[in-house]
Amino acid sequence: MKSILIIIPYFGELPSLFKFWYVSATMNSSINFLFITNIDIPSAKNIKIVKMDFIEFVNKLKQKYPFEIKIPSPYKLCDFRGAYGDIFSKYTTGYDFWGFSDIDLIYGDIRQFITDEILEQYDMISGWGHFTLYRNIPLCNNFYKEHTNGFLYYMDVFKNPQNMVFDEYQHKGLSDRWIKIYPKRVFRTTAFDDICIPRLHWHFQAYQKDYCNLIFEYNQGQLYRHYLKGGKWICEQTLYAHFQQRKKFQDKTTSTEHYLIIPNSFIPYRKLTKSNIKWLGRKRPLQYLHYRIKIKLTNFFIKK
Repeated sequence: MKSILIIIPYFGELPSLFKFWYVSATMNSSINFLFITNIDIPSAKNIKIVKMDFIEFVNKLKQKYPFEIKIPSPYKLCDFRGAYGDIFSKYTTGYDFWGFSDIDLIYGDIRQFITDEILEQYDMISGWGHFTLYRNIPLCNNFYKEHTNGFLYYMDVFKNPQNMVFDEYQHKGLSDRWIKIYPKRVFRTTAFDDICIPRLHWHFQAYQKDYCNLIFEYNQGQLYRHYLKGGKWICEQTLYAHFQQRKKFQDKTTSTEHYLIIPNSFIPYRKLTKSNIKWLGRKRPLQYLHYRIKIKLTNFFIKK
């Protein structure tokens, strides 16, 4: 089995769903996680914690490069993700793959979707900021330093205090450059669910918008999506569900092993039927209105 280390520097307040992320990570027991953080987080058999405050971490990164890098906030660290194989070589030694991940998500069974057959064939898996793996070889570990006309250059990115989305697709960053130079070495999986930002209800980024009433069921290491398609109830396993830009979830369940995830709530598992999936995944106008007001107020004060 190919060994994997996922590296997560994280500073600040944990997302409200963190305890659910944590259990879903531990259930992927054959994958190791390295957490570098100033937060008190318990270690586990596959989760190593390195305590460090943000300023100390930034100073260590500055020692790595002969030019001035600018990291005004933890969010800027996203631009450094593609360099983790180089920066954290002390920790990646002996691993076949290293990677990075967001923690505002819930994993299913990662190995079911990213098999050893896939890991044998490809050097980069996914390419999205919420979850990406790289083969632990010099080509991948130093790829971020290469210069290609028409794409972002790492020195320009690291010197710029603004987040430039260097780690993802669609911004002329590393993933776009991989596709340009080594398209046959990239496995662009869409087996995950990247849920659209708050609106009337959840819906897929990667699927047709007429798929509706989407909810999730987590059951002891397996993550299922339940939704209606043309009035038919569909149940499928998924790699992970990414709940972007949702700072607060209501925690209404005592179980972290078997539960349902509905728009902005974790609730106890109940036997599912087509009718209660329709109800649990319904549109929520007040929730959407609250979100739109919040965005408008934020934009108003930024302009002032």
